[in-house]
Amino acid sequence: MEEQAHAVVLDVSRYRPAAGRRDEMLEEMKKIAEHANQADGCFGAQVCVSNSDKESLIAVSRWKSRAALDKFSSDVRSMASRDKLTRLLDGHAQHEHLTPV
Repeated sequence: MEEQAHAVVLDVSRYRPAAGRRDEMLEEMKKIAEHANQADGCFGAQVCVSNSDKESLIAVSRWKSRAALDKFSSDVRSMASRDKLTRLLDGHAQHEHLTPV
C-alpha cells in the first residue's frame, strides 16, 4: 500500500479581481497553480470559487513544509506572477496558512 503524504501547511489565498479583470486574474492564478504543482514539496495547488463569495477567486495549496512553501514563494517566477496579480486586485488579498492538528 502506498504511503499517503500529509501536508504540514495548507495555504489559502483569496483574491477579489478589479472590475473587468476576473478572466485575466483567473488565467494568471492558474499559471501560478501549475507552477506550484511542479514545485518541490507541493502536494497540490488549484484555483477555486466559493459558494458563499461569488466575486473572489481562491488559491489553495498543500505543502510538505513551511520551508517548501517559503522557497516557492520567494522564487523569481512566483514573485513576478504575484506582482501581476497585485495589479489585477480590487483591494488586498487575504492569506491564511492552516496547520493540521
